Amino acid sequence: MHFDHLLSELTSHVSNASLSNAFGKVISIKGGYIHATHQQCAFGESVVVGKADKKIECEVISVDEKHCLLAPLTSIEGLAINDPVSFEGEMPQLTLWDKPFGKILNGFGDVVSAEESTSGESQTLFQEPVSPIDKESLSEQLRTGSPIIDKILPLCKGQKVGVFAGSGVGKSTLLNKLYTNVDADVKIYVMIGERSREIVDFYQSEMASKDQNRKTILIASSTEDSPVLKKRAVYVAMAYARRFSKAGKSVAVVIDSITRLAHAMREIGISRGELPVARGYPPSVFSELSRLVELGGNFKNQGSITTVMSILVDGDDVNEPISDYLRGVLDGHYVLDRKLANLGYYPSVDILKSRSRTMGDVFDRDELAFERKVREIYGEYHEVEDIVKTGIYQKGSNAGIDEVIDLKRSLDNELYTWPGSISKALREQVHAFTQNHQD
Repeated sequence: MHFDHLLSELTSHVSNASLSNAFGKVISIKGGYIHATHQQCAFGESVVVGKADKKIECEVISVDEKHCLLAPLTSIEGLAINDPVSFEGEMPQLTLWDKPFGKILNGFGDVVSAEESTSGESQTLFQEPVSPIDKESLSEQLRTGSPIIDKILPLCKGQKVGVFAGSGVGKSTLLNKLYTNVDADVKIYVMIGERSREIVDFYQSEMASKDQNRKTILIASSTEDSPVLKKRAVYVAMAYARRFSKAGKSVAVVIDSITRLAHAMREIGISRGELPVARGYPPSVFSELSRLVELGGNFKNQGSITTVMSILVDGDDVNEPISDYLRGVLDGHYVLDRKLANLGYYPSVDILKSRSRTMGDVFDRDELAFERKVREIYGEYHEVEDIVKTGIYQKGSNAGIDEVIDLKRSLDNELYTWPGSISKALREQVHAFTQNHQD
């Protein structure tokens, strides 16, 4: 009896977690990744590597019967062969702070912009997408103040939209404008692989106003962060977005950029032996992007998560793998044009290459007709653009072409402004143009 009592006393001080812990050791360190032995571990599990003077958190990204590959979240300098590996038996956890607004969070979910203490609750970092049957149609438009978006390429609550462009064409500027002007209860801005200076500049300028500061969370992963930490930063953002959407809030998540996230996931995939099947990208990148996209939406009896993400088009090739794939899974895409940007058009959206798949849900009959007519005018101008710009065509040679040129110029003046609107006179001109062509 005394022995049973003593055993009970001893085991009462041993937690379930400590009983389930397993251990291994480092057997090699190559290319910034750690190969280790294990007794028992799971894919995606969080582990701790190192001795008392140097311990780092890692994530299991590949596992077989005896060995596993670990991706570190921080610097691995100082680790050595035979260093212990502690398998915690838990998936990555995140603390959701009670008062995150106006602060900068990192890929761990830690507040880095303030020293004030704050409390929160812990949960699993990686959330599963909501079932399609628990989502509703996208039926409420979000006004931005940009005529080209509000009247041609509508943005709706719960929509997933990509801003596609090469470098230096105005992606970040457009994202900042959308962040500032979109009316949402909660705004989450995610900066992935960004320069530290850009993070500080955004925090000091865009979040300076009290109105933006009280409803915005900035989650930032800088260029020197590990690929796993860059990936986690996005999931930190989506965890907060889901939390507020469950409370009935309208949440807008802006991600700059999804391409740098794809690059981080590519490094992880190739390091574990995946084949780069699509111009350097392994298959896991595309499945991960699909999962991320589907975390947004308009939820039944809850709020919504509207996601706007920038996609860097390598070499201005809109058919490169990431751009081509995302156009197929997003609810809309705004393609920015370098020629328009160089001419001073803002936002430099190419109307003919851009689409919003929510037009039929939010536009009435007149608005749909106007959108189609505008595309018709820009399409007809595109057919004669070369002969007009080279001087081959002389004004007065064809009344129809003259009308297209004049209308396109008028539309440019009103569509490419922010804030702005479409005048009644221009609407009537567009309607008259199509009537003339039908006659």
